Amino acid sequence: MNDYDSLYCKLYVDCDVNRNELVGLIAKSTSGKIERGSVSTPKGEIDVINNDDFDNNKRSKLPDGFLYYRFYLDIERTEGTERGLYIESISRLLEDFWLLSYKAVAACDFEEELPRKGGYNWQDKCSDLQSD
Repeated sequence: MNDYDSLYCKLYVDCDVNRNELVGLIAKSTSGKIERGSVSTPKGEIDVINNDDFDNNKRSKLPDGFLYYRFYLDIERTEGTERGLYIESISRLLEDFWLLSYKAVAACDFEEELPRKGGYNWQDKCSDLQSD
C-alpha cells in the first residue's frame, strides 16, 4: 500500500445538468451538507467548479477529452479521515456518476486504487473490447 504526499483529487465530470443540480446530487450521494455551493462530508470537502476550459467538441475526443468536461470537483480529505475511507468515498462517488451515465475521470496520485483506475481511457478500452 502506498502513502501519497497529497490525497487531493481533481474529478472531472460531464453531464447535462446545471451546477446546482450537480451539487445537490453529490450531497445526496455522499450524505453531505451543502455549504456555499460546495459539499462538506465527514470524509472530505468537495468544491464543484464550472470548467473554464469546457469545450463541447473537445470533450468527446479521446483520450484527453475529459479535460474539457463541463465541471470539475476539487476534493480534499477532511483532517483525521483515514486514507482508505477517503479513497473509498471517492470510489463510490465515481461509481454513482457512472450509474447515472455521467462521464467522470479522476486525476490524483491514487488512481490505480480507484474503480476503472479512475476512469481514464475507460471508454476507449470498452470500445476495444466490443470490436474483438
